[in-house]
Amino acid sequence: MGIQSRDVVKQAALYIVATPIGNYADLTLRARRVLGECDAIVCEERRAGSTLLTHFQIDKPLLEWNEHSGAAQLDELLGLLRQGRALALISDHGTPLVQDPGAELVRAVLRENIRVEPIPGASAILAALVASGIPAPRFRFIGRLPQKKDERAAALQNLRELPETLILLDAPYRLAALLPALGKAFGETRRAAVACDLTMPTEHFVRGTLGEIIKHFVNHPFKGEFVIIVQGKSSQSHSMRSHS
Repeated sequence: MGIQSRDVVKQAALYIVATPIGNYADLTLRARRVLGECDAIVCEERRAGSTLLTHFQIDKPLLEWNEHSGAAQLDELLGLLRQGRALALISDHGTPLVQDPGAELVRAVLRENIRVEPIPGASAILAALVASGIPAPRFRFIGRLPQKKDERAAALQNLRELPETLILLDAPYRLAALLPALGKAFGETRRAAVACDLTMPTEHFVRGTLGEIIKHFVNHPFKGEFVIIVQGKSSQSHSMRSHS
């Protein structure tokens, strides 16, 4: 593996590259140059990585790193970096390491005193937050809640008093169970927003109280990618007082 010139990419470095979450036009110019100049691309799943590279006509070796990777894969990647190679780490969609595998790899690279450089870009979390209409002077990323009903209910009880705006996401098929659980734990008057299919032609937001949102999705079931934004308790109370 090798490249003829390095305008952006430096030798012996791991680049954490954000990729589009749905709209290919969201790949930044810098990200595209890094992907084109690096020696190899480390992807979460080979099919998704190949689809991205094919779209942008980038021909680079693909190496996998995911939750099933072990010591052998780690040694292979560290070996390439020790040889002076430049690697780009991508996830299936969006910014790597945000609820995606990769943290162990980054820690191992840093232990080797090898450069780790972020290449910022698309993030479903921030895209949903800024267009939600929910105040967010402070926010907390919760990610995925436990799948088991009792464990999920307990986790939500621990979150209900928090003042920060909360950001949750999960697999598409769990939205129907997650929304009623939120309504039960936080009360159906708590304000929230659900961002659906962000950056895609079918993108839309459902905003209102949890009760209104639950009713909407009962009448209009949705099975795509989503992010849920829930207003924090203290900011919810302040918002209600300021409009009284």
